[in-house]
Parts: sequence; C-alpha cells; structure tokens
Amino acid sequence: MRSTFMGLETSKRALLTQSTSLHTLGHNIANASTTGYTRQRVNVAATRPIEAFGMMRSNAPGQIGTGVQPVNIERIRDSYIDMQYRRENQRLGAWEVYDATLQSIEKIVNEPTDSGLSAVMGKFWNSLEVLNRDPSLLSARIDLIGTAVNLVETFKHMDTSFKTLASDIAANIDKKVAEANGYIANIAQLNDTIRRMEALGDNANDYRDQRDLLIDKLTSIVDVQYAETADGMVNIVAAGVQVVNGTEAAELTADNAATATEGALAGYRWAQADVAKVVDQLNAMVDTLVNGKVEITLANGYVASTDMTALNDVTLEDGTVIPAGQNIPAGSRIASEVRLEVNGFNGVHKLGYTLSDPAESGIAFFTTSDGSATFTMENIRVNPVVANDTSKIAAAGKYDVVNGSPVTIKGNSDIALVLAGLRDKVFEYPADMTSLTSGTIDDYFRAFTGDLGTRASDAARNLHNQLNMVDAVEYRRQSVSGVSLDEELADMIRFQHAYNAAARNMTTVDEMLDRIINQMGLVGR
Repeated sequence: MRSTFMGLETSKRALLTQSTSLHTLGHNIANASTTGYTRQRVNVAATRPIEAFGMMRSNAPGQIGTGVQPVNIERIRDSYIDMQYRRENQRLGAWEVYDATLQSIEKIVNEPTDSGLSAVMGKFWNSLEVLNRDPSLLSARIDLIGTAVNLVETFKHMDTSFKTLASDIAANIDKKVAEANGYIANIAQLNDTIRRMEALGDNANDYRDQRDLLIDKLTSIVDVQYAETADGMVNIVAAGVQVVNGTEAAELTADNAATATEGALAGYRWAQADVAKVVDQLNAMVDTLVNGKVEITLANGYVASTDMTALNDVTLEDGTVIPAGQNIPAGSRIASEVRLEVNGFNGVHKLGYTLSDPAESGIAFFTTSDGSATFTMENIRVNPVVANDTSKIAAAGKYDVVNGSPVTIKGNSDIALVLAGLRDKVFEYPADMTSLTSGTIDDYFRAFTGDLGTRASDAARNLHNQLNMVDAVEYRRQSVSGVSLDEELADMIRFQHAYNAAARNMTTVDEMLDRIINQMGLVGR
C-alpha cells in the first residue's frame, strides 16, 4: 500500500542522489591535478518499487517506482593498463640510471676534446720525437718529464673520478633501497586500512589511489610482481623477495640490488659493471704501454746493456755471429741490426744509457707507487730517479769508454728513436676488454672510446624509446582514469538540472498535499 507522502520521499531520494553525484564531481574537479588520483563516478539504481495487489508479487502489474538511490562510488580504472604502465615504468627506471651513468663516464673520459687523454698521450709521444732529434737538449728532456708526469696525473685523476662515481652509485643504491622500503611500509599500512574500510561495504577509493601511486613509484626502483586478494589487499614480490604480504612488510637490502631485474636498482647494477669494465679497459692499456710484450729493432752499433736473446742472427764487431735465440753477453758491441722482444716502454728504456757520468742502464722510466708488478691508472708514476734528474733519461744505445768508465755518446738517440716508435708498434691486449685484441696504443684507445660511445648511444636510444612507451601507456591511462574538466562541467550541468527538476517535483507534490490537507473537506464546517 503506497503512502500519501510517497511523492515527497521519491523526490527526496532524487535530491540526495543528485547531491551525492555533485559532491563526487566536485571531488574530481578539486583533484584534477593531483598525482595518482583516479576520477570517481556514482553508480545509481532505481529503488525497489511498490508492488500493487501484493507485497510479495514482483511481477504483478501496476508496480509503482519509489525513486533512485546511489549504489556505490567507484573508481574509473583499467587494471590491464596499470599492469602495462608498471611493466614499462620498471624498464624506464633502469634505463634512466644506466644512461645517466654512461653520460658521467663519457664526461670523465672527455673525448674527443683538446684536453682529453688522447691529447695528453699525443703530447707525450711528441716530446719523445723532440728528444729523438737531440737527446742532449735539456729542454727536450724537461719537456719529456713534464708530459710524462701530466700523463700519469691524467690517469690518476680519471681513476679518482671513477672511484668517486662508483662510490656515488653505491650510495644511491642505499638511498633507493631506503626509498623503496618506505613505499613498502606504507603499502602494508594502506592494505590494512583498505581491508577494514571495505569490510563494511564501502569502496576505499582515495586510499586505493594512494596505494596505486606507491606501487607506481616502487616499480621505478625495482621489478615488482603483485596480486590483489579477495579482501582488497595487495601482495608484492620485489627483486624476488616477498616484501608485502597482507599487512606485513619486509625490507629490502642493498644485496637485493644484485637480484633486481628492472628498475633503478637494476640500472645501478648495470652501471657498476660498466664503471668496473671501463677501469679494467684503461688499466689494461696502461699496463700494456709500460709492460706489454712488443718486438723492436735496434740499429747496428748497439752495445748490450745486459745479457739478452735476439730474435735474429746477430754479428758482433769482432765478427762473431750469435744465432737467434742464443745469449748475447752484456757489453757486446753489435755490428748488425738486432730484433728483440721487450716488455713495453720500460723494457725499451732499460736498454738505453743515461747521460750521467758514468753512464747507467737498466733504469725503469715508470714505476708503481705500491711496488706491484702490474701497472694501473692508480699506481703508475714516473720513476722518481728519472723525474728528479733529467740525465737519467736513457736515450742512447751506445757509449764510449773514457778513463775506464762508460760515457754516453751525447748525440746518440738510438733508444729515443725506438721509444718514439712505440707509438706505432702493435701490442697484444686481453680478448675480453675491447673489440681490438692487437694494435697500437692509439688504436686501442680509439677502440675503447668507440666501445664506450656505442654503449652510450644504445642506452640513450633505449631510454628515448622507453620514454615514448611509458608516455603512450600513461596517455591511455589518463584517458580512462584522468579527470577531464570539460566532461566534469558537462556532467555538472546534467546533475544540476536533475537536482532542480527533483526540487521542482517536490514543490509540486507539496502543493498537491497542501491542497488535500488544507483546502479539502471544508464543506460542513
């Protein structure tokens, strides 16, 4: 049986429903620029009608509607697009870090420029050419020491810069892990809040937005797999570790960066490997320059500074022929060309004679600061004996005996010629360093910079492509979940008209009741 006042109740429900829609619309407009916000919509449905002739006969003719009611307020969100966005965002996080690191490495290497390592090495080789022209010239010797010290200091500066970069990467890993742990803890707290709220039948829309935004941010740091449970909570596995299980949170550690496959942590791991590779490549070049096996040829007239073995048959001044592979005694004066295998720059320099009186030989031009037999950017230095006394530069290949003591022939530059010629000599390099396994020092450095440039170019291209992918998915997500002010204003007009119409209907019903209650039944009074 319907009530006389049913019309008022129907209008009231319409007013409340349209009012709820307008309030939700206002909430959308207010958060149009809020990061992570998802537009909301009020779902409405007709209320249960009054059934004529019988309260339990739902199919009886003559049903009378009782109005409208809000069913729920839902977020307009596409979980499939969310999944795509987070997958692409993980890769973007890795490429951003990796690209930035390679740019830093390129700045440290500083090629090609007039102040880069290749220019410094070029000046060093040029100073040897000048020394070869006149080995007795003091200015040439001073210039050689200066360019050698500059080369060593350039190596040290680069090594320090790479160590600083590696330290920064390690520190950033710790920061990113701490940032991720903050997101993880907040997600677990939001899981509990959402579970409690939705257990009462409500939709925790704004809290879900906050949780989704935290998951988005977490994906930029580490690879994430997630699944929502029946009670509205999200379980998360990051870097292979269960970090969120309902309301329980587990922290990541810096060691988990080694198992991260995507995100910034993976990018930092790639960056660490690249920094270590670049340092190893340059250390290999330094050690090869100073210690690498190389074949040289000395002109006739060389006086053996130590016992040695030649690669060819050698004729001495007295006519003795020493077959290849047999020992040539120290002090032997060789009347023919001699081919030798020596250990790099130091090996050649040890063959020469100094300008000091008496002449000396066997002096290494470069030494290590830590006594190691292997030369690196960190430990290489110009031998202090040579750096502090230019006469100790062994540029000559022969000497005369004066008053029983060896005296270097000042104009002789046989060793200086060979030292300068090392620039064009072919050395062997470790196969796993660059694409070049044999070549000159300059060739190796060009291969190194080319390899670095290729990796940096690939990283920049992949970053650009990944940015486009993320932007495309984000555009699609915003087209579904973002707030469009034009749409909201159109809906505002629609809800406003509906509200006004409901109010007008209530006024009409009120006038009808006023007529019945106050103006009917007056006859007979």
